[in-house]
Amino acid sequence: MTTHVEEEIMNPLVPTALDGVLTAVSIVALFLAFSGFIALMRSQTIGGWRLFAWAFVVLLVPIVGPATWFVAQHRERSIESRGGRSDS
Repeated sequence: MTTHVEEEIMNPLVPTALDGVLTAVSIVALFLAFSGFIALMRSQTIGGWRLFAWAFVVLLVPIVGPATWFVAQHRERSIESRGGRSDS
């Protein structure tokens, strides 16, 4: 005789909602890491050890690393544009 709990055991081959959420978060993290790395490699203002350190952070710290790079890049461009306006 089986109990009620045994009848409701989920099939491990059927994905759950949590699997879908984790897949979506993983895809977003992969996209951010890839786009952050490409933006980092295209940046002409950074080089040497700073480039290596940023690449390490962007690729190995999911979501936060690329987001931090994009914020730092935006701030750097903002500072450059303000500096350019005050000189002219």
